[in-house]
Amino acid sequence: MPCKILFLAHSTSQFLIHKSFSFFSFLPRIKIWINSSMALEWVVLGYAAGAEAIMLLLLTLPGLDPLRKGLISVTRSLLKPFLSIVPFCLFLLMDIYWKYETRPSCESESCSPSEHLRHQKSIMKSQRNALLIASALVFYWLLYSVTGLVVKVDQLNKRIEKLKAQD
Repeated sequence: MPCKILFLAHSTSQFLIHKSFSFFSFLPRIKIWINSSMALEWVVLGYAAGAEAIMLLLLTLPGLDPLRKGLISVTRSLLKPFLSIVPFCLFLLMDIYWKYETRPSCESESCSPSEHLRHQKSIMKSQRNALLIASALVFYWLLYSVTGLVVKVDQLNKRIEKLKAQD
């Protein structure tokens, strides 16, 4: 069955995804997130932050010593592509700031209840997106640091074994 994904521009920063085949059946959250007015760039950032968190968890869990060497090599090879998250987050942060600056104010009593609700909903989405940006950046920094520490610990363990073998 041919893969068919339609990206329909809903507004300047929101997209709708239509899935017409069962390939995305293992990713049910995409449709849920996008239906709740979360744009595609935020979904991508969420999955990247989730992947970083999973790799960080697997690197720090005790008892995975047989898998650790493979995990370290996979994580080290993914650190460079994941570095693209930093400028992507900065771009999305500027987008939040621009939306904040150009958002119509609803402070007076002339706002209708629906306008007031829309204003509050917009503020909540901006806060959610800022939290997602912060978590993605913190997870990347932690993953980079932990990977470096795990590599140093492995090198020191090899040196200790080598010195023990010489004695």
